[in-house]
Amino acid sequence: MKWLKKNWVKILNLLLIATLSVYVLAVAIKKVKDYQIYREPEIDTKIYTIWHIETFEGGGVARINFLKKVARKIESENDGILFMIKEIKADELDIKLQNSTPDIISFGFGVGKIVLPYLKASEYCYDIRDELLISGSFNNQFYAIPYIASGYAIITHGILTENFHCGSTGYTKPENLYSALNINVPIVETQYEAYKSFVYDESATLLGTARDVFRVDNLNRIGRANASITPIDSYTDLIQYVGVVNRDNYTEKFVEYLVSDEYQYELNKYSLFSVKYDKIYSQGIYSDMENAIFNCTIANVFS
Repeated sequence: MKWLKKNWVKILNLLLIATLSVYVLAVAIKKVKDYQIYREPEIDTKIYTIWHIETFEGGGVARINFLKKVARKIESENDGILFMIKEIKADELDIKLQNSTPDIISFGFGVGKIVLPYLKASEYCYDIRDELLISGSFNNQFYAIPYIASGYAIITHGILTENFHCGSTGYTKPENLYSALNINVPIVETQYEAYKSFVYDESATLLGTARDVFRVDNLNRIGRANASITPIDSYTDLIQYVGVVNRDNYTEKFVEYLVSDEYQYELNKYSLFSVKYDKIYSQGIYSDMENAIFNCTIANVFS
């Protein structure tokens, strides 16, 4: 008893500390339970894959950036929806498709037959110029929806010669223009090699794409070149398409956004051309190219 009387204050403090500890622990446990009860439900994430294949050079900015911009827009409007966009080399496409398939494929002329077996025909009617829309059809059904247009041009140092340098990727067919342009001895190189030959005065005339127009027009602007550019209005196979492998609301929405007014009018930021409108440029060489493209015969992407 003497010990108890002597140490009662210490014992009381210990009891108070123990009681307080139990109370704090109980409050903490309750808060954790409350959080678990009332926290926001987790959002399921759905990831869509898009393969982007380029078979021609065109414009001043990589076309994959246009796809990414549309993807980010849809993602911002739909929680849990993500698009993974990957660039695939054209010469690797066949093997990769045998091992796995994406949800959406962006492609151009030269690989249409490779991707066709994987595509679902569209059930929707898109507001696209008829000749372009038909170029993505097969057996009267639309498997490929064009979303970017481009074209060819004759670029000269002022003297038009019959010996053209012509850039080719091996997938498009600029040779379809040779007879119409009276090209007797075409010198075929990669597109960039043909461009360099022209810039360094190794050739007087270049049969180029809109990428070459972009490059040479910039050189003209800064006084490093004085070349004339004449857009070709007879033929083009420089069209980028999108096809759907796995069709649902979000893959359809992606296609709808690509060809919507909002994004078709933005193609002038990429030095590219709309598949709907021929007035996204008001003047200059791009306006001339725009008019020429919409007079062209368009090759079928599955031919």
